[in-house]
Amino acid sequence: MSDVQQKNDAAVRGAEEAAAPAKRITRRDVLTMCGCGVAGLIVGGVVAKWGATEKAIAAGRIEISTTPQKFIVTDRGRCSGCQRCEMMCSLRNDGWVSQQTARVRVWESYNFGSSPDTLDGIYDNCQFTIKSCKQCSDPACVDNCPVHAISADPETGARVVNEDICIGCGMCHEACPWNMPQVSSETGKSTKCISCGRCAEQCPNGAIKFIDWQDIYQECIEAGIINTADIAGALVRP
Repeated sequence: MSDVQQKNDAAVRGAEEAAAPAKRITRRDVLTMCGCGVAGLIVGGVVAKWGATEKAIAAGRIEISTTPQKFIVTDRGRCSGCQRCEMMCSLRNDGWVSQQTARVRVWESYNFGSSPDTLDGIYDNCQFTIKSCKQCSDPACVDNCPVHAISADPETGARVVNEDICIGCGMCHEACPWNMPQVSSETGKSTKCISCGRCAEQCPNGAIKFIDWQDIYQECIEAGIINTADIAGALVRP
């Protein structure tokens, strides 16, 4: 093969590699390379820049949940109670504004907090609780659906409802400790969070954050938690 041909072949391979989509870093990748769980990332200060610190979580200001693609932070200290998240969530997922079917909810705690003895809400300290799906590792909504209409989305890992199968019985709502799934009065089908991130995009105060594991991965590298020499091997999957 001539030198010109070799150069041409190398150029083609380079172009193909450049055009190939970059591998997306997932929760499993980060936790495997760090050798710890999500709690370890919090204790190690890796996610502190997004407000997820031991102190803030213990105080009840911050709540976290995760999917294979996202690290989700809700910060009640930033919530102003405007309920824009509810409006934009239902518009994105239902096509109309509905507090009843919004996958993230503030209105329930707007007046008196999650219960009258919390001293939250507009009639006391103006602190509001942001209720959102926890994306449980062992979800009660999935386990208690009699027709198996809820399953993990292969792309995002979020538990989603198949409306073609759902019978609208409401068992998922009753089984969930936070009653997050809701049966729509319009469609008669259950609805729940699909981790689309619309609420975070539209929150004017940054009270909801959907963080890519890629960004947390970079924080781990900068903190020296991940040995860069081991990265290539850790990201190779069978």
